[in-house]
Amino acid sequence: MLQLRERRLISGVALLSSLVIAPHVSAINVVIDYTYDTGNFFGSGNPQGATAGAEARATMEFAADFFSDILADSFTAIETPPTFYSQTFDGSVSWSWNLNFSNPYDNSTVTLYDQVIPEDEYRVYVGARNIPGSTIGFGGPGGWGWSSTPSGGFTQSEISQIEQISDDFAASIERGETSGFANWGGAVTFDTTAGWHYDHTTLPGFNESDFLTTVIHELAHAFGFGVSTEWNSWVSGGYFTGPKSVAENGGIVPVVGGHWASSVNSVVLGTTTPQEANLQATSLRGTRQLLTAIDAASLEDIGWEIQVPIAYAEADFDTDGDVDASDLATLEAWYGPYTNGDADDDGDTDGADYLIWQQQYTGTITPLVAEVPEPTTLSLVGFFVCLGLHRRR
Repeated sequence: MLQLRERRLISGVALLSSLVIAPHVSAINVVIDYTYDTGNFFGSGNPQGATAGAEARATMEFAADFFSDILADSFTAIETPPTFYSQTFDGSVSWSWNLNFSNPYDNSTVTLYDQVIPEDEYRVYVGARNIPGSTIGFGGPGGWGWSSTPSGGFTQSEISQIEQISDDFAASIERGETSGFANWGGAVTFDTTAGWHYDHTTLPGFNESDFLTTVIHELAHAFGFGVSTEWNSWVSGGYFTGPKSVAENGGIVPVVGGHWASSVNSVVLGTTTPQEANLQATSLRGTRQLLTAIDAASLEDIGWEIQVPIAYAEADFDTDGDVDASDLATLEAWYGPYTNGDADDDGDTDGADYLIWQQQYTGTITPLVAEVPEPTTLSLVGFFVCLGLHRRR
């Protein structure tokens, strides 16, 4: 859960266009599902209008894409096995599973049966409603259960087959993970009255709640931060003791409930830029708080595999680690109202971008470490908060 702090500060511009992810073999695909966005918050029903709704959706997808890149795990598919019939007797066995979560629109419990969750997919249901008080969002992993229904008789060999099918089915629902956090997905709810700044490509104004900051935060909760058994196993005496987080923080990390304490600071993930940890319980109006190294470390502690993004020079258009003639060729080829050679992120390729190329030209450049910017659980029902950064070339 994320709440607003009344202190209002203006943060520096995050270099969203300069972070990229190196290729890797496996990765989680974070899929945003708008089925329960009944009020069409992510569209024409947004209280601030259809344009705001479209921006909210774009920011939601932006953050999901980022997490899809940095979560380098591999999950098995979940699919209900077909009914098993005895070839000798009259026996049959059918299986079923359910996923459940809190409806983002009205807080009712949604239970869905025998959904097919593809390999590596992590599904997040999103929506919005008027949340009382200062809370502007909450999220968490969903719940699940499964069962088998046998009838009639079987041979001993068939019983062994049935047991193997059941074991494989149970393992698939746990996503093939033998340890660490894993789930089919979760759900996230946003407040409709928070006074949002929806556009992830610009910074929030003085008295606006930054939607990207909150999306990052709530997605992290949907990934188990602050709410999972794995998280709780590392909490002792008001401190988080997960080894990755301790190493990143230089000591055990103070927590308040399912969040970092307000004193926890870090650097934007993949950079050396100082920032308050995103996963504190409160957020400042007028600021953008991106996923930090301590936030990512906690996800590693609960079982996720994280691939850290790399930041490149603005004029390194081919992201090969240097600013050279090939980048100049991009400038020349796309000069005009095109963004392929847009080093200053003003929406075109022009002389100002050529000047940046000149200033950054060295032949070889080491990739920059540049800038970037809850929780409750029902039994088998999860309640639902972290960063997206991509190179916009």
